[in-house]
Parts: sequence; structure tokens; C-alpha cells
Amino acid sequence: MQFTRSQKRRLFSILSGAGFFAFGCVFSLLDLHIAGAAAFVAAGVCAGFMCVIQAVRGIGSGDFFDENMLMTIAAVGAVLLGEYPECAAIMILYQVGELFQSIAVRRSRRAISELSNLCPDTAEALQADGTFTEISSAKLAPEDIIRIAPGGRIPADCIILSGCTAIDTSPVTGESVPRDAGPGDAVYSGCLNQSGMIQAKVLRPAQDSAAGRIMKLTETAGERKTRSEAFITRFAKVYTPAVTGLAAVIAFLIPLVIWLVAGTPYGSLFPEWSRRALSMLVISCPCALVISVPLGYFCGLGNASKNGVLIKGSAFIDTMAKVDTAVFDKTGTLTLGTLTVESISIAGAFAEKEILSLAAAAEQHSTHPIAKAICSAAGEDILKTVSVQELAGIGVEAVLADGRTVRVGRPRSDAGDTTAVQVWIDGASAGIILLADVINPAAKDALQQLKDGGIGQTAILTGDNARAAARVKEAVGADVVYAELMPEEKYEKIEALCESGKKLMYVGDGINDAPALARADIGVAIGVLGSDAAVETADAVLMDSDLTRLAYGIRLARKTIGVVRWNIVFALGTKLLVLALAALDLVGMWGAVLADVGVSILAVSNSMRLLRYGKKR
Repeated sequence: MQFTRSQKRRLFSILSGAGFFAFGCVFSLLDLHIAGAAAFVAAGVCAGFMCVIQAVRGIGSGDFFDENMLMTIAAVGAVLLGEYPECAAIMILYQVGELFQSIAVRRSRRAISELSNLCPDTAEALQADGTFTEISSAKLAPEDIIRIAPGGRIPADCIILSGCTAIDTSPVTGESVPRDAGPGDAVYSGCLNQSGMIQAKVLRPAQDSAAGRIMKLTETAGERKTRSEAFITRFAKVYTPAVTGLAAVIAFLIPLVIWLVAGTPYGSLFPEWSRRALSMLVISCPCALVISVPLGYFCGLGNASKNGVLIKGSAFIDTMAKVDTAVFDKTGTLTLGTLTVESISIAGAFAEKEILSLAAAAEQHSTHPIAKAICSAAGEDILKTVSVQELAGIGVEAVLADGRTVRVGRPRSDAGDTTAVQVWIDGASAGIILLADVINPAAKDALQQLKDGGIGQTAILTGDNARAAARVKEAVGADVVYAELMPEEKYEKIEALCESGKKLMYVGDGINDAPALARADIGVAIGVLGSDAAVETADAVLMDSDLTRLAYGIRLARKTIGVVRWNIVFALGTKLLVLALAALDLVGMWGAVLADVGVSILAVSNSMRLLRYGKKR
């Protein structure tokens, strides 16, 4: 395990304090009481010097009642009362608890900070003389040509110009299976080039790339506090001074009252009641609450980031845990936003494969999405052409090498939920190619997981026609669909659902989704590589189009809230119980120290379980 400099100092103070404590125990067994007392005091000094320094700094900054001051008062009081072993135990066990908390906080932060190191510091860029020179990644600009060696991390979003490779996208999307990439494919910053040397053209500066966006999101993830965190902060400011005042009353006022009423000498009462008061000071330390509650949220954020869900602050975890309605945009969210050939209707003595080849011959030089879908379906079976021309208002016509004429016509207006392309050969109809948007392969499973997780209603909002929307609704298993909506109408529908008392999550990917994302209780943008407006407006971002991450995010949010609430109830309940026992002299200083450290370790350990919470059900 790697320790920071501060953790190493704390570990040294614990070990040296424990060493002197062992000597003190040996001397006490040998009836060397003076040597034993000196060893116990030395143990307290070795273990507690960091605590005393931080207490002094707290006084300098106006914080008179932090946990370091409470522990310092308790340790000094134990010495004054002659309870030297208790003084050493207070400081040693307190430092053990602090070290454990420090390690836990560092681990939770590392889960998020690892995302902030996605971009390499340098890149090999093509220079005017034709050579590649290493430059700072921050200096990369659009249109720059870069070279990425096998094993190298991609410094900016770019498109491959030459070379084939396998791209490990897991650092950005969490997807464990590498994907093949070659000329024309887009690759994103932060991903790893696994196998081949590639040259690529930069699409956008490093700070605006996929990894740059992730870093911006993670830098602000801890800024928005939840109600629970704010409550604990306010509670600690009132609770600690109150308990300190109560301890002062027990140490000084109660002996005085007993002396005045019963006549028992004040000097004989003061040590006993002071010991009770010091025990109360030890157990009153609020570190278990102050650390474990924000740590719970931070572990939740870290786990979510590791599994491809960027939540922009712990405040949104609370809201996400309460979601009962999920509303989705259609195109680019429940569908992939890309056309594919769905079916072919044949006219005459033609085969489906032949019609595709004929249509692709005419469309092969076009960049229109319909043309790309047809050519992709045809594969390499594209006939050679002598000439190709566009016919305004009609379509594309091509003369094949064998003399036949192929014409591909405009989509029919009554195609409903599909796009239709008519194909003619020498003026005679050969068939109709029907194309449709591809359903997101994870959509159906994602919606079912949401319903299994207690989401009462799933809905689709889309600007597409009703037949296309109904087709997607049936395919993914949504409960209701609202079609043919303008962006402002999407917003109004979201507003109406929110005002009806539903806790609503809206999921979208485009610029037109930004108003709805902003109005929903939780707005989730699909793909950190997507629309700037959607990513900036949303409260959470999925790193890719895997919609099953939504159900995982909600389960994790609910788990996080459960852990935080358990920590609050357990820590407060235990402390109040031990405080009462200490006031009644049923628990001494040893019990108070063990209870305080034990509560802290258990609460922090409970929070740390969130880092191991799995994505799979």
C-alpha cells in the first residue's frame, strides 16, 4: 500500500507511541511505577503531537471545538488526573482511527481522480518538414495530424487516416471489449491504442475532447452538498460546543453542588467527576459523522464514475434515489440515430441481393444517410457504373457497365415509420428498399431493469411521427409515447409531469433535449461524446449509449442513501448511549476511546463498501 507523507508521519507516531506504551506496561508489571508513568506519557506525546499541532492551528483559524482540541483536552486531563495509560490510549487509538479514515478518503478520491488523468501530456504531431515531433497535448488544434504508437493513449478526439488497430475504450466508457478501428473511424481521447501504429487527424482541442469533458465534470463533482452533508456540518457546529459545555458542568459544577448540599469535600469529588467529563469529551468527538457521511457520497460518486456514470455532485445522488418516472428521447437515445435496411419488397424476377447491388451502384458516391445505409447493406457487391447523375426532384440515375440504367427514387411520403427507396431498372420497377432507425440494443433490457427496480412509468418523448414512435415503444417496452413534439413542447410535457408530483428522470442526447434535461428532476445525457449543450445541462452523463447504466445508477444512489442514513443513526445512537453511560460513570475513558474509534472505523468501513458495489444485478 502506498502511503502519503502525512500518512507516513501518522503511522510513525502510532508505532512509536505503541512502542512506548508496551514499555509502560512492562514497567508497570515490574512495579517500576515512575518509569511506567514516564513511558506512558512518552507514548501519549509521540502519538499525540500531530493532534496537538492541528488543535493549535484550529484555534488560530477560529475553530475551538474540533476533534483535535477535544482529544488534546482529554489527554491533558488524563495526565493531570494521573491516568497515564488512558492518556496514551486516547492518542494512539485516535491516530489509528484518523489513519484509517485518511486511507479510506484517499481510496475514494482515487476512484474519481483516475478519470482526471486520461489525457497524455504529450503527442507526436506532424511538422511542416514531414517529421513527427513530440509536443504538448494542450497545443493540439483541429486538423493537426498525429501519430499514436501501439500501447499509447489517444491525446485528443480524432479520426483515423491510416493504419488499423484495436481500441481499448474502457478508460472512457467502461466497456471491457476492445473495438476494431481503421481509416475513417473516430477515436476518442483517453482511449488506448492497443495494437497497430495509426495516424489520425485531430477533430477538436484536447480540453474540448472526451477526456477533457470528463475532467471538467469530475473536478466539480464534490461541490454540491446534499441535505445530509449540510445537516451534519451544522450539527457538528452546535453539538460539539454543547457537549463540551456539558462536560464542563459535570467536571466543575456538579462537584460544587454536591459539596454545598452534602458537605462532601470538593477535592475528593473533582477527580471522579472530571474523569467522567473527559470520557464524555472523548466520545463526543464527531469525526465518525463528519467523515463517514461525505465519504459515503464520495464513494458512491467514485463507483459511478468507474462504471461509466458521471454524476455531477452528491446532491444529485439524493434526487436520483427518489426517481419513480423515466422519460426518454427517441432518436439517438432509444435508437442509435442511424438507418439500416430493414426489408426489401421485390417487383419482377429480381433477388434481394441484386436489388441492393443495383441501388448501391447509383448511391455509392453520395454521403446521404440513406445512401450510406444501402451501400453498407450491399457490402462489396456494388456493380460498376459508367456514369452517375442526380435528377432534381427525382433521385439518382446511373448507367451500369453492362448498359442497363438504374434509377433510385425519392422516399415515399406515406412510408410511416420507415424510409422507402424505389429502385427502377430500365424504367421498370425492380423493388422497394425499406430502411428504419436502429433500436439501441440495450434499450429493452434497460427499461425492464428500471421497472424491476421500482420505476413506475417509462415514457418516450419525440418529435418523430406517431407511427415511428409507436414502433419504438413496442420494441423497447415503454409504457407511453408522446410523438410529434417540438422542443418547447417536450419541455412543457416534462414540466407537466414534474408538477403532477412525479420524481422524473429525463434521458436525452441532443441539443434539442437541453431544455427538458434542465427542467427534469434528474437530467441524464447519453454519451460524454455527444452534444455539448446536453452534456453541460444534464445532472448526470452516461459515458456511452449503454442504457442499462441507468438502472445501475439508481440502484447505486439508493444504496448510497441507505449507507449514509445507517452511518448517521448508528454513530449518533452509539455516541448518545455511551455519553449517557459515561455521565453515569458506567463507562470509563478506555471504553469511551474504544467506542469512539470503533464507531469511526465501522462507519467508514460501511461507506467504503460502496466502492465495491457491482454494476451487474
